Amino acid sequence: MNLHDVNKQLGHISEVFSDILAERGLLESELFPVNEYVSVACYHTYKHQFDLMKQVWERITPEELAKRSKSLLSEIHALSITYQWLYYSLGRMGIVFNKCDSNPAKEQEEKREQWKWILEQWYRLGTSYFNTGKPTVAASGGVNLAFDEDTVTWLKDQLEPVTEDQVKKVRRVLGSIALYAFMDECEARAKIVDHGPYPVGENEILVMTEYTHLNDGKGEPWMPWSNTEAKLPTSSLGVAMTIKNATATFNDIGTMTIEPGDYSHLVTGVAAYAKRGQKIVPLGLDELPTYAEAADAAQGELYMMFAEWDKKTAMIAGADAYWRGLSRFTNQVGITDKISWKMDLAILEEHVPYFMENDADPAFLRFGRFDEDIEEDPTLYLLPE
Repeated sequence: MNLHDVNKQLGHISEVFSDILAERGLLESELFPVNEYVSVACYHTYKHQFDLMKQVWERITPEELAKRSKSLLSEIHALSITYQWLYYSLGRMGIVFNKCDSNPAKEQEEKREQWKWILEQWYRLGTSYFNTGKPTVAASGGVNLAFDEDTVTWLKDQLEPVTEDQVKKVRRVLGSIALYAFMDECEARAKIVDHGPYPVGENEILVMTEYTHLNDGKGEPWMPWSNTEAKLPTSSLGVAMTIKNATATFNDIGTMTIEPGDYSHLVTGVAAYAKRGQKIVPLGLDELPTYAEAADAAQGELYMMFAEWDKKTAMIAGADAYWRGLSRFTNQVGITDKISWKMDLAILEEHVPYFMENDADPAFLRFGRFDEDIEEDPTLYLLPE
């Protein structure tokens, strides 16, 4: 991409993230200093993402990775693709705002070139992954579509007819798994992504919710604290639903909104599936309660552990978990064990003392400029011409 096209995408992703932030607000938690650890992680990512992703893209092209990832229970999906621009851009925003007098021309030229390269690879990945040929869910019109017709057909073949009561039970199961998955990522959505909507009939859509990196006791734990005594039956789980007379919209952090919100009576079929080895296998709906029981127990273990942590411990753990999100890419090329997934000591020494006393980075003021004309000065800063 030339500089004009890069800046066009910077304007676009500024709008994408501003919309997400307006919808969710600043993140609050009783257990984790979320805004603080996000900021620390993003400063670390600004320093290290280029070197990490250079090793990935030397081994596989964005187009090849996108093609490989258009499959059920893939680690690479709308949310992890968003990681490619989100973490770095927020770290860069903090650097330019706090150290460059809000003037991107004062940013180191080497870092500007690295950012341009990162954005070019992200754009190639996104436009190859989404069936719309667009780089984001937002640019695709609020749909998260990557699967081919064969995949959709396979899911339709696994659907079981359900009653409203059965749907409510399935939704409660999903709530338990989501809460555990959220907790294990220090109250972030990294293990959860929604897909769809795929039209499957007259006024009927197919949507999916998928979970990955659940603790099944096999292999290395995702994070040091992830190896709870409670184990889920598999490390991944997907649940697909067909819904009649409803709409579903999606965003770039993999979240689905269904209207009407109380849609249980509109669900016509449900299918569950998991990955065993490299194979996707169907599950019976009667197997789902076992996942919920294990998830509830694991979530309780994690809560008791995290509740004993002080702010500094929780902040660094959350930052480590955020940075670890990019291992979804290193996993694809077999270099995860060659990367340090701990925070850079210099980053911790510079930023943790500030965030021990403050709950947000001053640069986040840029997200509050609702009355200003921000077309020429997008939140995430253009690259200087």
